[in-house]
Amino acid sequence: MCSHFVAIGPFRMSPGSDVETLTSLCLQNIAENMQSVWMADYMDKNMEEYNFLYIEGPFNQLAGPLVQQLIRILGDSHKLTKAGLHLLLHPHLTELSLRPCASLVTKAMVQLVTVRCKFLISLDLHSCNRVPAASLALLVERLPRLQKLYLSDTQSDSLVLAAIGSFCQRLRELDLSRCKKISASSLLTLVYDSRTGRFCCQALRVLLLQDVMPKGNTEQWVHAVCFVLLALPYLEQFANPSMADAMRLLYLRKLNPSNFPPENFPSLSEVAKTRHARVGKKEITRTVAQDTVLCLKKLEDLDEDDACTVGSLCQGLEEVSIALSNQTEGSWSLVQWPNLTRLILHCPECPQRRLEEVLTTIHPISKNLRLLSLQNLLWCHEESLSTLVTWCPNLQSFQTHLTVPRHTASHNGPELPPWPVDPILLPHLHTFSLLLEGDDVLHPTFLHKLGGFLVSLLKGCPKLESLSLCRIPAPLDGVFEAVYGSHQPEPLQKLREVSLCSSNITQWGVSLILRAKNDLKALDLSHCKDVTCRDHHKLQEGARKDKRSVRITWQ
Repeated sequence: MCSHFVAIGPFRMSPGSDVETLTSLCLQNIAENMQSVWMADYMDKNMEEYNFLYIEGPFNQLAGPLVQQLIRILGDSHKLTKAGLHLLLHPHLTELSLRPCASLVTKAMVQLVTVRCKFLISLDLHSCNRVPAASLALLVERLPRLQKLYLSDTQSDSLVLAAIGSFCQRLRELDLSRCKKISASSLLTLVYDSRTGRFCCQALRVLLLQDVMPKGNTEQWVHAVCFVLLALPYLEQFANPSMADAMRLLYLRKLNPSNFPPENFPSLSEVAKTRHARVGKKEITRTVAQDTVLCLKKLEDLDEDDACTVGSLCQGLEEVSIALSNQTEGSWSLVQWPNLTRLILHCPECPQRRLEEVLTTIHPISKNLRLLSLQNLLWCHEESLSTLVTWCPNLQSFQTHLTVPRHTASHNGPELPPWPVDPILLPHLHTFSLLLEGDDVLHPTFLHKLGGFLVSLLKGCPKLESLSLCRIPAPLDGVFEAVYGSHQPEPLQKLREVSLCSSNITQWGVSLILRAKNDLKALDLSHCKDVTCRDHHKLQEGARKDKRSVRITWQ
């Protein structure tokens, strides 16, 4: 069936549009004609057959990654049907994501995947919540080659977890977030087979259980998470609300809780002892605190009070997110994590911690940082942000959300100093985001130095692709005039996305960005009070005349 092929017609591209690859254009053409051409024979002859092993059709010779790309295109455009999905499931697929068409995935569809796609190493069923747990369990039993499995927001339960533990010994990444049927006891079956007395999923590196709310006894969940941490010696990332409590239990060596574990499962202390034998440790007589060094490379939402104690269990951390308390001084240090490259510091409530307070904490590891995010802090001294960025020459992404108190300034002279000439060199930076909050009227000196900081920064970022300056009260017209008027190679040539929401800029400053040599695709001018509707139309018309495909948002 469907042995005929339809010639793909000529491609018409409007001036200034994105240059797409021939492969992408062909797949787009197929997607547009899927229902009227490619599905004609299949709908008539094969729609009711679910168990055939092979389909002789137009897609059986298409490379697996292209089939996956076609599924994504059809799913995103809401053009994929159940029949179309039947036609695209082929034995040569090694990676399959049904996330774009989750509403089409039923018990019958999963059975089809089980029969046809036996060589999958990656399967994504995110939000495929119409599939019963028994079908999911049968599916993973038939796919022993799986290395990545994403089952977030599905009906996964103890039956599914036990099947994964028994049959998916190559699994390295598993996402079970938002699976409401998972319990603390079912989590144990993922990592330990009580029938054979062996540990399972020993190759697992990433385990995500986000938004999995504890049912019943909260302590049971903490103990279960602790069991998993001990049972998986090579785990690098584990996300769950009970994570911090479980790590605290490990640190305090409280490994013999009452009413845990369930029958036929080893105790936490027994798991801790056997852990080191499984990873080749010879000295197992050391203290538990010494033995339970975790291989975690990423920790999320670590409380500041736990940073020193709990964090000492994970000396190989590469990424950490720390929630700052309202205390004025922290007793913790980042020096304990020499491999740290991604750091997020945030105040969960109203900002009470000052940016200046965290500078000394960041400084020892600043040169290693690739990502730095500072959220909901007070910015009290105009030089501190420039100082911080200068300390981090290897940054690739910098994101800040700061509140500026009123009358923040240290200079009271009648004349404002000139802007610095030298750029702040950040040769690897591709994303910069600065969101300011505070009083509408700020000290002129602060505004002037903010403008100078932005000029120096933008001059020194040749690879910057995404720029977000939200609610910036400093006059950005002058900033961009200084940046683009500098006597140096054309700045910001890689720029693709710019957001200037609620900032102080006019049509003149925006036109400098649009006329510059860059790869700009999106420009957000939402709530810029000095850009009028008429300005918006002029900017759009200018972009059309210059044959530039830029989406300009304004309201």
